[in-house]
Amino acid sequence: MEMKLTPELKALKEEYDFLHKKIGELEWEIATIFYGRKGILSSEINDLEDRLDNYRHNISMLIGKIRNEVKIANESK
Repeated sequence: MEMKLTPELKALKEEYDFLHKKIGELEWEIATIFYGRKGILSSEINDLEDRLDNYRHNISMLIGKIRNEVKIANESK
């Protein structure tokens, strides 16, 4: 049974999907960074890992917002 999301939860779901996709793209880029290359700068990896950490931090904060919104939606029923 699929539940209809509130407008707030729908917006949070879109943000979650975006962040989840970006995390996956960065993880793939880090995993394959040497493919077809003889060498890379350590700053390239550091930049990617910093961006990945930032997205992970943002998604963990978003999960907290989602839980709060679910609580609010459940209380209003």
